[in-house]
Amino acid sequence: MKKLGRGILLLGVFLVLVSVPAMHAADTYAAIAYHQSTNTWAYSNAAATKEAAIAAALRKCGHSQAKTNWCRNSWLALAVSSTHGWGSAWAESAKDARKKSIDECFAHENNPDAHVVICVSSDGNIDTVTKSH
Repeated sequence: MKKLGRGILLLGVFLVLVSVPAMHAADTYAAIAYHQSTNTWAYSNAAATKEAAIAAALRKCGHSQAKTNWCRNSWLALAVSSTHGWGSAWAESAKDARKKSIDECFAHENNPDAHVVICVSSDGNIDTVTKSH
């Protein structure tokens, strides 16, 4: 009887350990690609892997040598300027990603007119979009 009780207890612990991770949502990824010389950008979100998100953003951008940034389970933004300066950053909120991307744009070069052109979440939401050039 003792062995049966111990066996049931071990089975219960095993089932909890196996089922708890399955109940959590899968990670999602987003990526932004920016081609500085043409001032062209694109994004991908709701991807299953980092690699898939980056590949889709590069494909949509049309420039395999574009700069990329990515995020997992968060927000990602791209800021650009008329001088083709850029900055990209991720954060837990859209507001913070937008602010950090503008800060990055200012940090890279003299970009007095830095502005956010895209802010997306890895789960498929879009906060900010302006038309790509």
